[in-house]
Amino acid sequence: MYACGGTHAPKELPATDSVACDDYTDTIVVEDEPAAPEIVTLDHDVSAAEELMEFMRGSEHWEEYQRGIIPRIAEQSVEYAQKLLASSYPYFIIVDKGSRYVILYNRFGEEIDRYRMCCSSKYGTKHAKRDNRTPEGFFAAGLTYDSTDWLYTDDDGKTSPVKGQFGPRFIRVTNPVTTQVGIHGTCAPWSLGGRSSHGCIRIHNDNIMKLVEFVTPGTPIIINPSDRDQAVNRDEGYNVVQLVLGKKKKESRTEEKPDTIQNVILTDSLPQRSDSIPECETPDPLIPEEHDSTRTTNIPDRPTTNEPI
Repeated sequence: MYACGGTHAPKELPATDSVACDDYTDTIVVEDEPAAPEIVTLDHDVSAAEELMEFMRGSEHWEEYQRGIIPRIAEQSVEYAQKLLASSYPYFIIVDKGSRYVILYNRFGEEIDRYRMCCSSKYGTKHAKRDNRTPEGFFAAGLTYDSTDWLYTDDDGKTSPVKGQFGPRFIRVTNPVTTQVGIHGTCAPWSLGGRSSHGCIRIHNDNIMKLVEFVTPGTPIIINPSDRDQAVNRDEGYNVVQLVLGKKKKESRTEEKPDTIQNVILTDSLPQRSDSIPECETPDPLIPEEHDSTRTTNIPDRPTTNEPI
């Protein structure tokens, strides 16, 4: 059994779960999963893509690897491909900021599904709290929470009465900067496909309920920068891997695409309102581009009413 998440990290995947016991007061016990069929994983460091290809070609699952994305990743980042091949988890996720999709893969890199998403309004990788950016790099999933009743509290301590801003589930994304970033649902499906969050990754509520069925603490999550993100990273002196994933294969039917993304819609970080709104059922006001960008989504250290799941 494991407590506080992250202790089931694969051999080559750094156990950098930011959701540590001293970050919140709740701890949970995760029951051991039933034993899965033995899968041979990479158990040593490599220095070249060809070594990774030899490992895959020598595997009984070579046909699956051929159909998947890992050989393409190996050509671009030996580090990323090595971590994926060493992973003991059955799935991994790529959050592609360029196409604005969250893409779910099986362990061999075959695409399972993809979901339209919304990420940060500002470009470049996250390197400080309150910078309104989505972190980029190779991370792991933390705990999954029932976020149905979560309320947003801004940096001044003001809490919005609007429920539903995080959707029904919240998957924490472990990263060295903050514990406040995750993949979650939204009460603003029209914002999907745009860039208007304060750092979190929003997907449709139906899709977050699908995704959580595949994710356990430690599941690899790659957040891939767009060209514009990468340009900002270079200007600021940050060296972040950027993967070319190729053209998309399919799109989930439950997604709602916005007609326009010109306006910045902030729904996982709404300001305090004077009127009490019990549920997030009506369109929230558009926040102009000159809005206060110093706010950041303040994920509660412990859920308002619900325990981690």
